[in-house]
Amino acid sequence: MQTSPRLGLAYIQPQQAQKHVTANESFRRLDALVQLSVKSATAPAQPAAPDEGDVYILPAASSGADWSLFPAGSIAAFQDGAWSAIAPRAGFSAFVEDEGALRVFDGTLWNAPAGGAASFGVNTTADTTNRLAVKSDAVLFHHDDVTPGGGGVQVKIDKAGPAGTASLLWQTAASTRAELGLVGSDDLVVKVSADGAAFKTALYIDKATANVGVGRTSAAFALDVQGNDPGLRLSESGAADLVVQYLNSLQSKIIHRAPGQALLDISVAVEDGVSQAKVRMFRDTATTGLASLDIHQANNSSALNHQFSANAATFIDRLALKTKVGGTAAPVCALDVEGPVKVKGYAKAALPAASAGAGQIAFVSDEAGGPVLAFSDGSTWRRVTDRAVVS
Repeated sequence: MQTSPRLGLAYIQPQQAQKHVTANESFRRLDALVQLSVKSATAPAQPAAPDEGDVYILPAASSGADWSLFPAGSIAAFQDGAWSAIAPRAGFSAFVEDEGALRVFDGTLWNAPAGGAASFGVNTTADTTNRLAVKSDAVLFHHDDVTPGGGGVQVKIDKAGPAGTASLLWQTAASTRAELGLVGSDDLVVKVSADGAAFKTALYIDKATANVGVGRTSAAFALDVQGNDPGLRLSESGAADLVVQYLNSLQSKIIHRAPGQALLDISVAVEDGVSQAKVRMFRDTATTGLASLDIHQANNSSALNHQFSANAATFIDRLALKTKVGGTAAPVCALDVEGPVKVKGYAKAALPAASAGAGQIAFVSDEAGGPVLAFSDGSTWRRVTDRAVVS
């Protein structure tokens, strides 16, 4: 009997008697193989009461009056009250009902289809560079609530070694404007570009220290900022104070270093042009310690050259210093001035109260004996020339 080469369907021969028998046999075979769906591929024993049309893929060493005679991997079909075996060919596929999965025969075994594809495009065509390509207004990565999973979700970008690149690119009309990732090293960087060709490093994070560089490709400090006239602006949008703290376990420090002249400008800009501008230094709590501005010739370990300090409870409202004024080389008292000193002039009737404090000095412009320098002894103003009371 001649059969078809792929499905083994019997041909009806010329002058053949009972042609319907051959045709019906072919129909039964087609019914078993077309849109092939099997009950199981792992059932070890022939079922005692199969339903008409049941089909199985036989595992190795299957048992039963008929199954034990059939080769492993064959398709066992129950038709017209009897079991028959159909030999599969390479490329046959079957849906396995108890697994809910597809299997493909490779010529020897029934295997699950390969899990990967060389490329895949969603609403577009993938290519050899972009093996996964998606055209969509949005892409969703949702945690696994079907299996279920652990409730989280991760997207992993893995490179072969430190010198490679694992990054995300943001583009406009296929021209890159920003890049985030591990670019040529294992340090995290953010790069930006105005034209997609020249890139600047906006942010750098060191993998070992977690130091952050702004405008740099390295970071020697926890925050390392570099740029042409770099600026750092902190703005408080509400009514609360803007607080910047510099702390370590021993003391607070701000260190300004420069390769040449070290110039530290503090510009207090009043944007409305009307409000007061102040620079204040005060203790957060009232203590007996000084709030001071110290000036050293070298670093903090050198001798103190100048100190501006206050011992008030809150704000600096007294000034205590021993310094030179006007070029004095070595001050010998609290205030040592090299050059004339001018005090405010008063008409004698407008002199401040002498009782405000002994030691006050003022210039009296209309004293009876002529303009003269006067001092307060705590009760009255006297001329410094002869200690006579100002008149």
